[in-house]
Amino acid sequence: MKRLELPHQLADYLCPVNGLCDVYEWKTGKRIPEELIFYSKAGFQMISQKKAAVPKMIFMGQGSIGKREYEFWKGIIGYEVIAGEGKCFRTTWKNVRELLNQDIPVILFGLDMFHLPYQSKFYHKQHIPGHVVLMIGYDEANVYVHDNSKTEVQTIPIAELELAWAEDYIGISKKNAYFGIDMKSPEKDMTRIVQKGIGKNAEAYLSSPLSFMGQRGLDRFIAEFSEWANIFTEEEIQKIYFHFIEYTGSVLPELPYEISGRKSGILNPHKASRDKLAQALLKYKDSFGTGAWEEAAQHFQKSGKIIEEIVGGFIEDAAGRSFGHPEKYIPLFQELRECEDFAFRKMLDARN
Repeated sequence: MKRLELPHQLADYLCPVNGLCDVYEWKTGKRIPEELIFYSKAGFQMISQKKAAVPKMIFMGQGSIGKREYEFWKGIIGYEVIAGEGKCFRTTWKNVRELLNQDIPVILFGLDMFHLPYQSKFYHKQHIPGHVVLMIGYDEANVYVHDNSKTEVQTIPIAELELAWAEDYIGISKKNAYFGIDMKSPEKDMTRIVQKGIGKNAEAYLSSPLSFMGQRGLDRFIAEFSEWANIFTEEEIQKIYFHFIEYTGSVLPELPYEISGRKSGILNPHKASRDKLAQALLKYKDSFGTGAWEEAAQHFQKSGKIIEEIVGGFIEDAAGRSFGHPEKYIPLFQELRECEDFAFRKMLDARN
């Protein structure tokens, strides 16, 4: 048996970074706010795959979860990542136990809540893949974890963990994905961490070397969009719209009631997390930021409203299978570009 004693805080819907913040607090006695770490990675991606069910996948929300998330922050916060994925459960289980035995907490990535007994709302009732927990211990029968939605240490039977971990997660990770967080020399200046991370993301957005990401990706999207109706079938266009809508959920990827016919009970506006980022910037500007954060927040709020307006139009078009006038969205896309450009430049200016 092995069990580490780490501090833990609730962070609803922020499971990808909750464990990372637990480990940082364990090592420094200080806590970086999850919402700043998570929502500051807002951006744009357009994945083009001609033969895929969705030939154009647009991600405007928090798109860099998984290995890229932990790799992004490792040099800024000060830790090493020991990662693995895609191997058989037996090998993976051996590897994560070895990390725990070295006092290295392990992020378990891409779990299906259908197999997590303490998630009573979903356990053996509904498949909710993609969950993330922090493994802090194990014994012969169980794994002990911190979950962002629970205050106490939670227990997962090893047999259930194997089932929860058995599937790939939508191209983000393969089955049995884990990330050991070895935080030997953490940066203790949290202001430096936050400003450096936010500035690095802003720089990547404004000057992406990749044509499908950041501002270059958005420009390419705007240039292509009007022609998609001549390239793709109505069914493909509808799938593109649905994907866009789903991944602009501010809290989590979700299709709205008008499309899904289901109400999750979660307040989840389709503003691509710009509203959440703006709230975090305003909340923490005096603690970690500068006056530029307030200006950036105002423009992120505006861009969130523009995205919400685009989503509303996409919902109407999809309901009526009316895709013949895509040009009506171009002014909105261009206004969005201006807002995002201003906001990210302000974030870049805010670095020390």
